Amino acid sequence: MILSEKIHQRISSYGWLVWGILVTIYFLVFFHRLSVGVITEDLINTFGMNATQIANLGAMYFYSYTIMQIPSGILADSLGPKKTVIMGSLLASIGVMIFSFASTIPMAYLGRLLVGLGVSVVFLCLLKIQANWFPQEKFASMSGLTSFIGSMGGVLAQAPLLAMVGLIGWRNSFRTIGLVTLVLAGLTAVFVENRPSEKGLPEVNPQPAKAAGEKQSILLQMKEVVKNIKIWAPAITFGGINGGFLLFTGTFGVSFITNVYGLDKVTAANYVSILLVISGIACLLVGKISDSLKNRKLPMIILALCASIGWGILVFLKPPVWFMFVFIALMGIASSIGVICWSVGKEVSNPNLSGMALSIVNVCGFLSAALLPIICGKLIDGNIANGLSLALAYRKAFIVPVISAFVALGFAFISKETNCENVYNK
Repeated sequence: MILSEKIHQRISSYGWLVWGILVTIYFLVFFHRLSVGVITEDLINTFGMNATQIANLGAMYFYSYTIMQIPSGILADSLGPKKTVIMGSLLASIGVMIFSFASTIPMAYLGRLLVGLGVSVVFLCLLKIQANWFPQEKFASMSGLTSFIGSMGGVLAQAPLLAMVGLIGWRNSFRTIGLVTLVLAGLTAVFVENRPSEKGLPEVNPQPAKAAGEKQSILLQMKEVVKNIKIWAPAITFGGINGGFLLFTGTFGVSFITNVYGLDKVTAANYVSILLVISGIACLLVGKISDSLKNRKLPMIILALCASIGWGILVFLKPPVWFMFVFIALMGIASSIGVICWSVGKEVSNPNLSGMALSIVNVCGFLSAALLPIICGKLIDGNIANGLSLALAYRKAFIVPVISAFVALGFAFISKETNCENVYNK
């Protein structure tokens, strides 16, 4: 069916409004994800935390985020993005408030756990909105734009958060973010629609109607997705790179730079901010490049190779401080691999189960992000207890993301090339 220009414009305009509200919430998702890294000293002063406890606090977000990925896909496919995001945003707002008022470490853990639980649903719902409101061939490009804006939320969690904490304290800073999250939940309730037909408009990507009796139970749907061997290569590749990226940007990057290279905290936070900006730009470009080349596998291999080289040099060659710019560039570029992995995960799966398929990719990505900081935190504490300097303790612990990056590279090589088309039945 050929749509008139007027109807096409209405779909496009409202689609951008819906996407804009949800991507603003996703902007805050990245803020929450990376905010612990720059307030470590405040948390140490408030709660007396060590490296393992700081890592655990950061990981609380990723534990609940990871556990919720498959339920998030189910909710996105069943309840729809609108209701799911409203509930998630309300829960995240409550979690931020609990964290900001915490008087004990367990209470702080609970707050972060609820934040992760709440925001865990946003990304998959946003991808579902993209799939419903925008042409299929633009999916990777839109995912890149989404990731770019998300990365800017991570930038907010660096030097700007540091400045905000300096002005009003870390507790009031997080209370402010909690209120903003609450307002965005209200905007979602008022303006967001799951698909064009709910607004009385034609569908952009009509799905084939299911035959009578064809509806599967959630368990059967999950079994179908999990048994699809083609989804696991992009999922593990994403996990291998994303775990190291979030380990550095969200937990230990600032403290690594200050302790290993002797730079002040503001300068270190600026380094991480630059990394996030590069990551956002790379996400924006990688999706467009992959779409235009009609190629997924080659970009995935190149990006995994960038991470492997960057981590390998940083850990084994003990480079001078100027190398941090090279490392930041390589890691920023490599982090955009998620755009490709999400696209491949969607393209090798049943189109009717896209939300659940994307959740499998995200489970691997954020399970790695939960586990790597804990492993590294324990290694850092153990190395210090054995008498090693902080600098050497960090370098020895960072062997973990080196291994993770090389595992990702191996799985990138065996990933299915989709040529930007759905190949589920091919």
